[in-house]
Amino acid sequence: MKRILILAAALLGFGGCSSDRYTVEGDIEGLEATVYLLDENGIATGMPVDSAATEKGRFRFRGTAAEPAVAYATARSTTDGTPLFFVPLFLEPGTIAVTGTADAPGSIVATGTPANDACAAYSRRLAELEARYADPATSDEERQAIDLEAAALDSTAIGENLDNFFGVFLYAQNMPYRLTGRELLDGIRKFSEPMRQTTLMERVQAYAEAKARTDVGEPYIDIVQNDADGRALSLRSVVEREGNRYVLIDFWASWCVPCMGEVPYLKEAYAKYRDRGFEIYGVSFDSDRDRWIGTVEKREMGWLHVSDLAEFDNQAARDYAVQGIPANFLVDCATGRIVAVNLRGEELGARLAELLEK
Repeated sequence: MKRILILAAALLGFGGCSSDRYTVEGDIEGLEATVYLLDENGIATGMPVDSAATEKGRFRFRGTAAEPAVAYATARSTTDGTPLFFVPLFLEPGTIAVTGTADAPGSIVATGTPANDACAAYSRRLAELEARYADPATSDEERQAIDLEAAALDSTAIGENLDNFFGVFLYAQNMPYRLTGRELLDGIRKFSEPMRQTTLMERVQAYAEAKARTDVGEPYIDIVQNDADGRALSLRSVVEREGNRYVLIDFWASWCVPCMGEVPYLKEAYAKYRDRGFEIYGVSFDSDRDRWIGTVEKREMGWLHVSDLAEFDNQAARDYAVQGIPANFLVDCATGRIVAVNLRGEELGARLAELLEK
């Protein structure tokens, strides 16, 4: 049961007015290297937004943030360039203390402001759970209980931090993949007004609104993309085709390993239920036509396929709020409404059995 807090989603930029000043005060025992501060662009490019020399392990950054932002403090060895530490922190008004020991990177932590204190507390609780789980004296029954406790940790921490940016960050990182669109919107309303107005939460809000339009019970949204022969094939024409009772909209790509893992289940369901009114409308997020078609042929994926050959940059991905694949939506042709979402593995066959073997 190893879980790592990865501060990666939708990081925010720097800037702002003097009233939003932050100070990062570092005191890392044994550190003798330049410390760099990275924002979102810095993570991608390796270019820091600021740097600071250390003196007896101490360093300082000052700046402004128009709103809370995620950043990282990092340093490399002066001898061989290997990373010494990579510490996530939240830039927000106040003094942020970064403390620990250079020889023990896991000891380095940011505290001193609401979001950083909350993140530190979360990390401690997570570390305690991991230590208990790894203890040879822990029984299998106790490990099962720890798994349940760890699974609930995110929800608990979010509920405890509805008024600071760590709660927003944790919500954005974890909940969009666990909740329906309506559930996401309900959760957003629990946050304080300032937190709801942050750029990150506004992004989650926009995603939740899009996702809510494709929750179970909502009408399907038409898709029009080209098939392998370059002819437009609409989802509507498939849903309304005589004899079709249920259509699975399947978002996938040839380069997606989990998608390929789903193919045997799709083939099994299609072979068993095609003659009973089941059809699959596959929407590929490939960009290479030959690879897309080659995979369809090699894997003998004999259902309908379309693609804009633009990966995630297509209207269907936006309409169905698809941020990760595989993803699928099962449409009842009689009503035009979505009756199931993300049926993985044997779940697809089981649901079709319920619907088509009555």
